[in-house]
This record gives sequence, C-alpha cells and structure tokens, in this order.
Amino acid sequence: MIKMNKVLLTFFLVLFCLERAHAQEWELVKSEDGIEIFNREVQGSDFKEFKSVSEIEGDISAFTALILDVEGMTDWGYKLKRTELLKREGDSLQIYFAEASAPFPYKNRFGIYLNEFKWDKGSKVLTIDIKLLEDYPYDSGDLVMLKGTSKWSVRELGQDRIEVTFQMLIDPGKGIPAWLSNMVSDESPLQTMLSIRSEIGKPKYQNQSFDFLDN
Repeated sequence: MIKMNKVLLTFFLVLFCLERAHAQEWELVKSEDGIEIFNREVQGSDFKEFKSVSEIEGDISAFTALILDVEGMTDWGYKLKRTELLKREGDSLQIYFAEASAPFPYKNRFGIYLNEFKWDKGSKVLTIDIKLLEDYPYDSGDLVMLKGTSKWSVRELGQDRIEVTFQMLIDPGKGIPAWLSNMVSDESPLQTMLSIRSEIGKPKYQNQSFDFLDN
C-alpha cells in the first residue's frame, strides 16, 4: 500500500510539473484606464499568450448580443476590416470569417472563428470558447491565415457591471516574426476592451434574451 501511494504521488507530481512547464505564470505588462494586460510564455510556441481583464458597465445579455453581432465586430475588434457570418446554430454557436489589417509590407490576416457559448448559472459566468478553424472551406484569396485559440470569460458583478476577461494565443502566420508580434501584443487587448466599453451600451444590445442564458 505504501509503495502504491508513492507511485501515485510521483505520478501527480509529474503531471503538476508538466502543467507548470506548459504555461508560465502571468506577468502584468500594462495597467491603463482600469484595464490590466498580462502575458506569458507558452511551451512550444514562439508567440506569447495574452490576457486582458476589465470591469465594464453592462450585463451578460448585452455582452452576448455584442459578440453575436458579427457585422458589428468591425466597430470594436482591433484592426478588423471585414466580417461575415458563415453559420449559426441557435444562440450558442456561430462560425464567422474576419479579416484584420496588417501593417505594410505584410498581407492582411484572416481567421474562420468558431464561438461556443456556455453559461454557468451557479457561478454566473459566461464562457465563450473560440477556435480558429484551419480546414473550413472559404475562398480567402491571398490573405494569410491566423492560427490559435482564445476565450472570453464574463462574470456578473451586480448593479449592471460585469468583469470581462479575454485570453488569446495567436500565431499571425508567415512573414511576421515572433519578436515583433510579442512587442505589440498588449495593444490589441487594450484597444479591444476600450472599444467594447463604448459599444456595449448601444440600444441594439439592450434588453436581449437568449435561450442558453437562464438568469
């Protein structure tokens, strides 16, 4: 029995070490206008993962409506040039195309994004898992495909306030070196959060109801 316990302990210690090696601790790199930006190195990737956290005036339903409004994403998505809804299943799944402007001399980037909405009634947390689909059929011309994953996490604070966390690990594709991408990685989450603050209060996002939300 003692030998078995030692084996199990060793097993869990190895798992813990592997998990710590996969992703390092978050480092605060910027704090501005009530928005905190973190990044960290991830094993196996030359690109840093970032996370932004901010309190925003609004509610879960308004935030959901904002994300489901694919056409309106160009009003708040960082350097988004064009978007197109490709598929939607109810209120909790959507697939869309988005093109982002890239600085000269690089070609614009694009992604095919799959959003899955999940609501935890107990903790009052909305999670939106985002996957970039590399094999989805779409004629993107000469645009360069983005690769990676991201996630929104939105928690109700009460009194029409929410805490919004956005986490993303992105490979911008050929041509853009990792050092350049990492150097400006704090600008995208900062500007995105600032824009969402101003957009979420628009009348079109208010008093919305969604089947998967059970408040």
